[in-house]
Amino acid sequence: MAQIRECGVQRPPVMEGGLGAENTADPEVQELVDAIKPEFLKKSGINATKFKATKYKTQVVAGTNYFVKVDVGGGQFVHLRIFKPLPHTGEKPSLSLYQVGKTKQEPIGFF
Repeated sequence: MAQIRECGVQRPPVMEGGLGAENTADPEVQELVDAIKPEFLKKSGINATKFKATKYKTQVVAGTNYFVKVDVGGGQFVHLRIFKPLPHTGEKPSLSLYQVGKTKQEPIGFF
């Protein structure tokens, strides 16, 4: 299978529907996490002392699912699945699912 090169970085190709490789969270991912934070806090009942995205994976669908590991403080982590619709829809990102009680070392998987 051909490798995709972008800015001198080799990345394996991502097939539609497949979960991509784990990456370090960047400002774009943190922005997504910040956008759904109020919804997550309300639904989960967690009192987060911080809310920092650390790692993520993506899944290409009719938009993009972001699977994000978030540090919520006190050595606690959560995994969030955030759906970012295609731009032409005009819709905002939304929280699809979440998992609590995760650790820093726990890998992000499909859920």
